Amino acid sequence: MQKRVGEIENAGASAPRRRRKATMKDVADLAGVSLATVSRTLSATVEVSPRLSRRVEAAARRLDYAVNVNARGLRGKTSGLVVVLLPDIANPFFSALLQGIEEQARSHDMAVLIGDTGVDRVIAETYWRRLVDGQRADGIILLNGFVPFAPEKLAIADYPMVVVSERIAGLDAPIVGIDNVAAAFDAVSYLARLGHRRVAHICGPADNVLTHERRAGYLKAVETHDLERWPEAIQPGEFSIRAGRLATARLLAASPRPTAVSTANDEIAIGAMLEAKAQGLRVPDDFSVVGFDDIEMGQISDPPLTTIYQPRREMGRKALETLARLVEAPGRRPADTLLDYKLVVRDSAAPPAAR
Repeated sequence: MQKRVGEIENAGASAPRRRRKATMKDVADLAGVSLATVSRTLSATVEVSPRLSRRVEAAARRLDYAVNVNARGLRGKTSGLVVVLLPDIANPFFSALLQGIEEQARSHDMAVLIGDTGVDRVIAETYWRRLVDGQRADGIILLNGFVPFAPEKLAIADYPMVVVSERIAGLDAPIVGIDNVAAAFDAVSYLARLGHRRVAHICGPADNVLTHERRAGYLKAVETHDLERWPEAIQPGEFSIRAGRLATARLLAASPRPTAVSTANDEIAIGAMLEAKAQGLRVPDDFSVVGFDDIEMGQISDPPLTTIYQPRREMGRKALETLARLVEAPGRRPADTLLDYKLVVRDSAAPPAAR
């Protein structure tokens, strides 16, 4: 009887032998192709027809064949490793985005290493020195809004890098994101169409690019719709529920108080709703709130949050796909990717109550 691929006969031993690891020849035999075709397919060093590629990949999965990443790096000068740096892994904004990156990485036979740097540039630079500069990673995806090396080294930007959401000054790397100015403008315009005239805005971190862009969208809407202006209308903040509560407390202490607020992200918006209700106001009857990002928490908040939807999973997929193209064709910069956003209307905003 013919042995099955990947198994060894038990020649009368008292205990069964362990299943041996499948080899590249096993994959070739099962797929009905040559060893060279398997090598070219799995190392991605030479283009293989989609039909043969699917056969090889299916056979590799069936046999649980693992590509030797280090050996592939020696042959093809790639490691198959991608580094993703983000500022806060606990922030729910990044969950769907990382899912998209992982999904696309698997389709390119890449592995993803996630580094939570916070705002600490020293931590980011450590990842750069150990993994990227040491040529143990093929490229880097930046979600944290800054480069992981000293600004005077920006000339090294020909290394495969992709930026998600936040444009980085001085870095000529492909960007994947949305038009934040236009999206914030649409959020405030929606409140204006509901009849709100006194609309405030709570910002994110002062040095964050998204903070500046979303504040610019707010100001553009204020001017376009001739909304009220007052010194405390724009409140400083952070991307957190606590910051939303603190800023809203300051806004509600004003006389007259605003009837609505737009925020730089959903966590701020949730904090704003919590503070308004803690002060005895009804959302949206007495105080309307609009967020930004459409995280899952906002969908189940009380009331469900009206917000700007960002296609975060698609952003992750596009970022990895763009990076893969940079790795495969160094020096050929792909174009920036601007994805569609949309205003998601739920129950946290309504026409202002008569006073």
